Order: sequence, then structure tokens, then C-alpha cells
Amino acid sequence: MSETQTKQNEETSDSPFIERFHIESIEMLSLTILFGLIGSILVFLLTLIPFPYQTISLFKLGFVFSLALIAVIGSIRGPIAGFLSGYLGLILNDFFIAGTIVGLTLPAASYGVLGFIVGLGVYDFEKGKSLAKLSIMSAIGLVFTLLLILLLALSLQSYSLLAAIGFVILPIVTTGFPSVILLPPILARLWLLFMNRFLPDFAPD
Repeated sequence: MSETQTKQNEETSDSPFIERFHIESIEMLSLTILFGLIGSILVFLLTLIPFPYQTISLFKLGFVFSLALIAVIGSIRGPIAGFLSGYLGLILNDFFIAGTIVGLTLPAASYGVLGFIVGLGVYDFEKGKSLAKLSIMSAIGLVFTLLLILLLALSLQSYSLLAAIGFVILPIVTTGFPSVILLPPILARLWLLFMNRFLPDFAPD
């Protein structure tokens, strides 16, 4: 009897975490994958738009909307959709823009990690504290993305440490952190307003 209760308690305590992945049924898993696929196309399209930025020495100032979108997709539909949007979105960019798949898709997977980490959190887009949490989780996700990109630059691409920091990491830092801290709460709020206005039956509670 006690063992049964223990198992039930463990399943109950784990369920909120499992629910974040949106894979409880075939239908939910299919919707999650579809969400990630649509997100990856949107991320790819955003990478094609030449948003204005200012370059000062090694610093690149501006916003990267694709990073913000990866974070928002993760916050809406969980880690799997967030990962797919970043991973597949960057693969599409590499294939159609560069004409090749870079580094066995590992750099693209680094950006998928951003969406995965953000997707682990639970958010209420109507509350300011929850939107602030989204910004913090997005920044944490970008830190892990940067660490993976640095590791790949040093290993697969044979950059020196200083060259990797100066030419690979710094441009992402100066554009990435403002993008993932400031933009996701705005985009998430706009998404909630859109859902409440046009698709109220599917809007989050």
C-alpha cells in the first residue's frame, strides 16, 4: 500500500514538469511538433530580414528578432517546440543561405537550446512578474547557447580563444542579450492579445 502511494506521489510531483513538454498524448505531441515546425519557418524568415544595426569595432548593436521568437515559442509550447524552432530554423538558414549544413547541425542545435531552456519554465503572460521571469530564462538560455557556440568554435572550427570571443561571441552578446531580455515579454504579450481577440477558445487560461 505504501509503495503504491509513493509511486502515485512521485507521478503527481513529476506531472507538472512532464506537462511542460506537451507530449501527454499523440495529439498533443503532434501539435507540439507542428508548433515547432511552424516556428522554425518563422525563425528562418526573420533571419532573412536585414534589420538595422550599428557596428562599433567588434561590437554589433541592434536586435535579433529570431532569437526572441525562439524564446517565445519555447515559453508558449514548451521545450520541444522551442528546441525545434531554433534548431530547424537555423538549419533552414544554413541550407538556403549558405548552401550547406554547418558543423553537422551542431551550431543550429546550440540555438535550439535557447528555446529548450525557456520552455522549461511556466509563464502567465498577463502578469508582469511572469514576463520578467521569461526575460531571465531567455537570458539564461542564451548563456548556454553562447557556451556551446564557443565550444564548437574552439573545437570544430579551430578558432583561437581570443578570436572566438572577439569575432563570434561578442557580436552575439551585444545583440543577443538585449533581444532576449527586452523583446520576448513584448512578443508574448502581443501573442496573448491576438489569441484572446481572434482565437479565444485556444487562448491560455
